[in-house]
Amino acid sequence: MTSLVLTELTERLHKNLGRPESDLLASGGPWNLSQTLQHCAQTVRYSVTGYPKLKPALFRATAGALAKRVFLRRGAMKHPLGAEIDGAPPLDPSLPVAEAASSLADAVALFTGHTAQHAPHPAYGRCTHDEFARLHAMHLAEHLPGLVDA
Repeated sequence: MTSLVLTELTERLHKNLGRPESDLLASGGPWNLSQTLQHCAQTVRYSVTGYPKLKPALFRATAGALAKRVFLRRGAMKHPLGAEIDGAPPLDPSLPVAEAASSLADAVALFTGHTAQHAPHPAYGRCTHDEFARLHAMHLAEHLPGLVDA
């Protein structure tokens, strides 16, 4: 998955915003569609601007690096759907979905245009642009499986 796939998923989101949330969201997730989009926007944006908190270096070099390799090899990820980003602002359940979707599109545009080294991921550590693009696309697909089928 490349930045193109990430951009394609956000385009599918805008085309499918009128669908019921349950058609887009992963079952069992604790957040509404707006909160999920805010969370996805945060992680994409932070890969450029820097995450608020990182796990210890030893974790990133061992378990985090292993998880990254497994996800990239499988082409899919599995993580707790309610895991907020440590140190990130709280997700606003009342933020209009259109605003949250716009924020995600802005974050993807920021990411896609980024040419410098990316900020280290809190768990995976350093990632190349392509690795981040693939991981972000997998993250979106896990939270919003309805976009993959759209």
